[in-house]
Amino acid sequence: MTLNTTSKFQTLLGKVLTYFILLSCFAILGLYAVQRYGAQYAEQKIQEQLERTGLSQFVHYQQVYFNPFTLTPSLEGVKIGDENSPILIFARISFNSYLIKHPNLDIDFWIQESPIDSLSRETRALMRSAGMDTLLGKGSFSSTIQDEGIVSELKLDIKDAGKLTLMSNIRLLDHEFTPSDLRSDILASFALGQPEALPIIYGDAIELRSLEIQYEESGLIHRLFPPSGSYQSNPVELEGALMFASQALGLAPANSPEAKQIATSVQTFLETPKQLTLSLLPSSPISVKELTLLASEGSLYKNNRITIQSR
Repeated sequence: MTLNTTSKFQTLLGKVLTYFILLSCFAILGLYAVQRYGAQYAEQKIQEQLERTGLSQFVHYQQVYFNPFTLTPSLEGVKIGDENSPILIFARISFNSYLIKHPNLDIDFWIQESPIDSLSRETRALMRSAGMDTLLGKGSFSSTIQDEGIVSELKLDIKDAGKLTLMSNIRLLDHEFTPSDLRSDILASFALGQPEALPIIYGDAIELRSLEIQYEESGLIHRLFPPSGSYQSNPVELEGALMFASQALGLAPANSPEAKQIATSVQTFLETPKQLTLSLLPSSPISVKELTLLASEGSLYKNNRITIQSR
């Protein structure tokens, strides 16, 4: 009796294990099929989007990976700009939602560790001015449609430099342009080294509701303004340089009270560099063309259109 029961149990256990192995094989094959054909479909859609927006000559990647569990694609080994001398090299750009969810966008990215000589002339110049010989970082970008506006957030964390957060709320006034067109034009303008073209193209097409830029120090300011440097030991000279910079940036005339306020805020940050925040919150939405005009007049800071805070 006991032998018969043991034999039946062993037979049942063998069947269960056999079914489990078969189901596991089918599951693995299913995941492989989803990954393979998902990657092929995602790459096709990505190529179509790059061709449609004219970015195929600026975006180069090694392969597309498709996550069978989240059903989201990633681009690996991405170079922006000239393939032999790129502006940036990304180890991976991951989409957190599938591509068909236009016009919203939600991505994470990782900047590949890049020696200065492997990047474009423009990037090399920025790195040298920042005292950096290697670039490494990570970040994220999200952009969604809310109340007829486009709410976007860019987070960037560069090793031995700092963390930058940019938040904006804009509205496209010209319905011939789409959020996808705007993103593509921004990327293309920087890839071509011509960001100044954006206000010309979108001057009357974009209405700015709010803009905030936050910088958190983690090495950059200490290299540019060391405690033993001439600017730190001569605050009057530093104040004069900052007031002149306010005029050069279109914020306020160099000898104005507004320029002195800006210089004081920035000096406070440089003395104990932690976080600096620049906010633009106009009383009513303002077009990019109007902002450009105010900058040329040196009156962006006037009437609290822009505030600068140090913490």
